[in-house]
Amino acid sequence: MKKVILFFFFCFLFAGLVAQTTKKISYKAEYLDYDEEILPDAQRLKGNVVFYHENTIGYCDSAYLYEAENYLIAFGKPVRIYVGDSVTLYGNKVYYQGNTRLASIAQDVLLTHGNSILYTDSLIYDLHNNVGYYVTGGKMINVEDTLTSRKGKYYTKQDEIYLNEDVLLVNSSYTMDCSSLLYNTLSERVYFTSRTHMISDENEIFTTSGWYDTKNDVATLVEDVELYNKTQQMFADSAYYDKIARSGNAWNNVEIIDEEKGYVVNGNYVEYHETGGYSTITDSALLILIDNRDSLYMHADTLKILFDSLQEPQLMKAYNHVKFYRQDMQGVCDSLSYIMTDSLLQMYYNPVVWSGENQLSADTIRFTILDSVNMMVELCRAGFIVSSLYEETEFNQIKGANITGYIKNKELYLVDVVNNAECLYYIQEQDSSLIGINSSATSEMRILLKDNEISSIIFYNNPDGYIYPDQNLPTEDRQLKDFRWLIEYRPKEIKDIYVMPIPRIKYEEQDAEKFLDTDQ
Repeated sequence: MKKVILFFFFCFLFAGLVAQTTKKISYKAEYLDYDEEILPDAQRLKGNVVFYHENTIGYCDSAYLYEAENYLIAFGKPVRIYVGDSVTLYGNKVYYQGNTRLASIAQDVLLTHGNSILYTDSLIYDLHNNVGYYVTGGKMINVEDTLTSRKGKYYTKQDEIYLNEDVLLVNSSYTMDCSSLLYNTLSERVYFTSRTHMISDENEIFTTSGWYDTKNDVATLVEDVELYNKTQQMFADSAYYDKIARSGNAWNNVEIIDEEKGYVVNGNYVEYHETGGYSTITDSALLILIDNRDSLYMHADTLKILFDSLQEPQLMKAYNHVKFYRQDMQGVCDSLSYIMTDSLLQMYYNPVVWSGENQLSADTIRFTILDSVNMMVELCRAGFIVSSLYEETEFNQIKGANITGYIKNKELYLVDVVNNAECLYYIQEQDSSLIGINSSATSEMRILLKDNEISSIIFYNNPDGYIYPDQNLPTEDRQLKDFRWLIEYRPKEIKDIYVMPIPRIKYEEQDAEKFLDTDQ
C-alpha cells in the first residue's frame, strides 16, 4: 500500500512540474471570434488585447491565439511586452511561443532595459534565459555610448551585450571599431575581444584585449598595444591609460618614439604623462638620441624625463649603472643628468668617458654640448686623461685638479689643466719609436692634440719636468698617482651598454646628489 501511495505521489509531482513548464497563455480582449475556414485552430482576439504568461504581460491591438500549441501572434503599433519589471519589448509583430518562452519580434523593434535602448529590425528574445538575439543589424544607446553591430546577443540579467561583425562604439571621447566586443550596460565598461581601433581628438589607440571604462575614461589595454598622439608613438605588451588625466603606465617591451624631437625610449615599465611632468622608465631602460649620422644609445636602471606642457623635454635623469655608446664617444657612470634647455650633461659617481684613444675620468664630468659634433667637457676634481701606447703596455697621462677639454668635429683637440697639473708623455718618432718620456708638473698646462694624439704641451708657471730615456724611468714611476685604465668597461658596440656596470665609489659633491635625487 505504501508503494502505491508513493507511486501516485511522484506521478502527481511530475504532473505538477509538467504543468509548470507548459503553463498556458491567458488573455483579455474586447472581442473574440473563431472561424475555422479563415484561420484554423486559432482564436482571433481584438481590441485592447492583453495576454499573460508567467512573468510576462503583453499589450497589442489584435492577436491570433493557438491554444493547443500554446502559441500567439500579436499585432500592434506597437506591441508591448513587459518581462518582469526590467525589460520591455516593442515591435509591430510578435510571435510568442509559450512552451519554449521565445518571442520573435519584427518591425521597428525596441528593447529597453535600465538605461539601455536597443533598436533593430528583428529580435528573438529568450524569456527563460533573459537573452535577446539579432542578426540583421542593431543599435544600442546606453547613457552617452552608442553601439552598432551586424549581430548581437544581449544578456539582460547580466547587463551584458556581445556585439559581432562591423562593431562601432561612439561617445564624446572615442570612436571605436572592431569585429567583436563585450559591453556592460550597468558599469558602462567595454571588454575587448578582438583587435580594436580607438580614435579621439588627442590620440589613437590599438589593442587586442583588455577593457575600457567609458564612464571614467580609463582603460587597461592588453596585447600588441599601440598609442599615437600628435608627437609620439608608444608600443607595449600592455598599458593602463587615463584619458582625463592623459597619463598612464605601460608594461613589457615598451617603446616610445618621438621623431620630431629626435628620441626613442625603451623599457619594460614606463609611467608617462602627456600634459607634462616626469615620465619614468625602468627595467632595461634605454634612451636613443637620434642623429642621422651617429645616434647615442644610453642604458640605466631608471630613466626620468621631465616634459613641459607642450611635451618638450626639459631634463633627463639617469640612475644607477649608466652606460652609453656613440660611435665617436662612449661613457659609463653611476648617475647622470642632462638639462636640455642648457645643453648641459653631468656625470656623477666614478664617471669615465672615452673619445678616440683617450680615456677621461674625474669625480664629476660635465659636458656643454654646442651641437652634435662640438662640445666642451670639464673634468671636475681629480681629472685624469689617459691614452694607451704599445698595445696598452704604456700610457700617456694628464692629471689635474680641474681639466677642460674641447671637442671639435668629434675629436678632442685642446685640453687646459688647472691646479696641480701633471703629465707623463711618451715622445715618439714618426715611426712610433720612443725618444724619451716627459714627466712634468706645474700649476697649469695646455695640451694640443691632433688626430686624438698629443702634438705639443705648453707649461705655465715654472714647470718642474724632465725627459727620461726609456730605460731610466722605473716601472713604478710610469703611472701617475691614482692612475686607472678602465678599458674593460668601455662599450665597443651598442649591446655592451647592458653589461659590466662600473663600480660605484664614494661621492662628495652634495649639490649634484641633491639635484639628482629631487624631482623638479
